[in-house]
Amino acid sequence: MKKSTPTSSDPKAPSGNPDGTDNTAELYAALLDTADTGSIAISQDGTICHWNRWMQTRSDLTPHQVLGKQLAEVFPETRLGRVSQAIEDCLKFGMPAVISPSLNQGALPLKPLPQFAASFDRMEQSIRIHPIKTSNDGTLCSLTIRDVTLAVQRDRLLRQQATELADLVTQTRRSEGRTRAILQNTVDAILVASDDGNIEPLNARAQELCGPDGDPELRNIIRFLLPDSGNTPPPRPPQDRILTDLGTGVIEVLACSPGKRDVPLEVAISHFSTDGRYHYIITLRDISQRKRHEMEIQRTMTELERSNSELEQFAYAASHDLQEPLRMVSSYTQLLARRYEGQLDDTADEFIHYAVDGTQRMQRMIDDLLTLSRVGRHGKPFHAVALNALFDALVTNFRRAGPTPEGNIIREGTLPTVTGDASQLLLLFQNLVSNGLKYSDPENGQVRIYSEETPNSYRVFVADNGIGIEEQYHETIFEVFKRLHGYGDYAGTGIGLAICKKIVERHGGSLSVTSTPGEGSIFCVEFPKELPIVVTPESM
Repeated sequence: MKKSTPTSSDPKAPSGNPDGTDNTAELYAALLDTADTGSIAISQDGTICHWNRWMQTRSDLTPHQVLGKQLAEVFPETRLGRVSQAIEDCLKFGMPAVISPSLNQGALPLKPLPQFAASFDRMEQSIRIHPIKTSNDGTLCSLTIRDVTLAVQRDRLLRQQATELADLVTQTRRSEGRTRAILQNTVDAILVASDDGNIEPLNARAQELCGPDGDPELRNIIRFLLPDSGNTPPPRPPQDRILTDLGTGVIEVLACSPGKRDVPLEVAISHFSTDGRYHYIITLRDISQRKRHEMEIQRTMTELERSNSELEQFAYAASHDLQEPLRMVSSYTQLLARRYEGQLDDTADEFIHYAVDGTQRMQRMIDDLLTLSRVGRHGKPFHAVALNALFDALVTNFRRAGPTPEGNIIREGTLPTVTGDASQLLLLFQNLVSNGLKYSDPENGQVRIYSEETPNSYRVFVADNGIGIEEQYHETIFEVFKRLHGYGDYAGTGIGLAICKKIVERHGGSLSVTSTPGEGSIFCVEFPKELPIVVTPESM
């Protein structure tokens, strides 16, 4: 009877062993079948004669499906060029070979373990090919397949991490180079100090100021400024070396440069913690140029204040001194007009009329100049002013001045309470209201006052229905003696709006106008909720 073909599923029959059936062969076959690696034996004719259980599990092919077939027949869709060549060399020349994943990734289409299947789409394999001599001087080819998927993935991860680390090192070196270049080329001196008081200059400017050739006392000054200067803090520096009070938050010190020139420095100190210790970053900025600019600005401000004071004194003195001769001229011209009116010819009467009118206009101009000069010099202290009450006083003043159409001055809504000089604010709104009525129809003229609030200010609007102002004159009208109409058309000296603007500026606000010819004008007075620092102390 013909002997049946042995299979790896039958432990009593050694797989692919044509030479014997003893217990040793059976044990050897059982060991191969239960190994944790794949085992394939290829006979001299290139067909498979052994296929262990590991291969059966990973390929889903039983020994009955593969024994007696070529490896290329079992995996017809897989390119086995390198594996096939290695098997051929092994059978023909007895040459062993190792096929690693780096040379032939996924040589056989085998499944990875279930715990890896979700992460890896294929098994990475290491295949060892060895010749096996049989007792009849034949040669078999043994293929040992190891699953190295996890090792390959770990190697790839390590390579990726190594590449990233190399990139990080390169970037760090570049960053260090840039930082070093920035430190060396910055105009500020930068030092680092530890909590024991040790100070190290970090750039050339710091070495120049605090090094061996720099100011010998500057290190002591810096140690004195540090929050913790060790067990033996340095003595307090001389008063002339610390320019600003330590409690102000901005510390300025005076250092001596190598050229024996005093250099004012601004000191900024910040800290960081490392290795369980505090370290301090000290930045010294040369503020010599800023100090020079501050002195120039201070001198300029002093000159401006002196010049403005002189101009105000001159305007006041000139206006005041002109009052007496002008009153004399005005009195005698009016006397001539009353005594000789109708007694001389018409030309003489006209001349006398011009003289009287001229002196009266000059009187009004001098009065307005006096008012303008007194805005800054004779202002009263600021306090809370309720604009509602101010509006009531304004309406009363207009009614006392002469008959006016009922309801021609209207307040819409509630006006705010602002901080200022009540008498000047009353003059401000009287001028704006008077200006709106003057350039409106006497019968139908109307001025509305209303307000709105912004996050930082109150805006009060004075709107009229007069003749309006062309846009090109919206800034010009606030200048002294700037009139858009002749004296015969509308009364006034051309100073009223200039007075308004100066009053608003004294209160730290702004005055502007929006207007369209023929549709009226809207003057906007904006008062800050908090007075700016430009308001002089005398104003308060």
